[in-house]
Amino acid sequence: MSEGNAREGSKDEFHENWVARNESYYNHWTPGHPLNQIQFAFRNHYEIFVEIMKPSELGTCLEVGCGRGSLSCHFASHGWDVTLLDYSPAVIDIAKQIFETNKLKGQFIVDDANKLPFDNSSYDLVFSIGLLEHFEDSSQTLKQQWRVLKPGGWLFAYIVPHRPQNVQKYFRWVNRILKATMGVFAPKKSAPEKQDVYRNDYGSQAYLPIIRALEPEKIFVSGIYSMPMISHSPEFPFSLLPTFMERILVKVFSLSVSIRKKITGRHGWLCSEPMGQAFLIGAKKSSNEDT
Repeated sequence: MSEGNAREGSKDEFHENWVARNESYYNHWTPGHPLNQIQFAFRNHYEIFVEIMKPSELGTCLEVGCGRGSLSCHFASHGWDVTLLDYSPAVIDIAKQIFETNKLKGQFIVDDANKLPFDNSSYDLVFSIGLLEHFEDSSQTLKQQWRVLKPGGWLFAYIVPHRPQNVQKYFRWVNRILKATMGVFAPKKSAPEKQDVYRNDYGSQAYLPIIRALEPEKIFVSGIYSMPMISHSPEFPFSLLPTFMERILVKVFSLSVSIRKKITGRHGWLCSEPMGQAFLIGAKKSSNEDT
C-alpha cells in the first residue's frame, strides 16, 4: 500500500472489497435477538454508546465511514434522525438496501471523511466504527467530526488497530482449524481475494492528544469487544460461520458478557485496552462552546 493511501484511508481498497464480496450484503442489525456474533457485537456497541451518553434525548446523528450502517440501524430504529456517509458509492447502495428492507429511515451521502459536507454544529452525535485505524494521520477527520458536532453532543471513535496480542491470540488455533475444515460445513464458493487495507497499530495514546486539543468537556476511554472473533475468514469484510455455529457462539458470548458485568461492575463488552478487539474514545463537546 502506498503512503498516500495510508494517509487518506485506504479508500480504493475498501471500495474493491465492498464491490467484490457477498459478505458485503450481510445485515449486522436485527430488531430481535442477535443471530450471529457480529449482530451481537453491534447490539453491545449500541448499548455502550447509549449508556455513556445518558441522560440523552433523541436527536440527529452522523456515522462517518458508515459501511453497511449497522450501528446507524440501531439508532434509526430507536427514533434518531440518522445520516450515513461513506466514500464508496457501492457500500452506500448496500446501506440503502439494508435500511429499505428493514423500513428504516436515513440519509445517505457519498463523500470524504476528511472534508465533511455539513455545516458547523449539525449533529447531536457523530461516530465512526472501524475507520480511524485506516489512516496514518486521523487528525483531519477527527477535527471535521468535531466541527459538525453540536455543543453538548458526543463524538465516538471506535478504533480497531492491528494488535495481534489482544484476546484473539488465545483463539487463533480455532480459526486455523475452521479455515482448514470449512468445506465440511459449507461448500466453498469462488470469490476474489480480499484487498489488503492499511491498518495502523496505534493505541489510544496516539489519538488522545488530538482529542484533548479540541477541549472536550468529558473524555471516555476503554478497550471494547471483549470476545474473540471466530471465523474461517476474519479479515475485512468478516465472513460468518454456518447458522447453527453462530447461534451457539451468541449464547456463549452472551453468558460470558453477563459474567464479566457481575465481576467488573460495568458492561461486560468493555475490557482492558490491550485485550480488546478494539478501543473506544468518547468526547463530549462543551455546551458552552461557540458554534
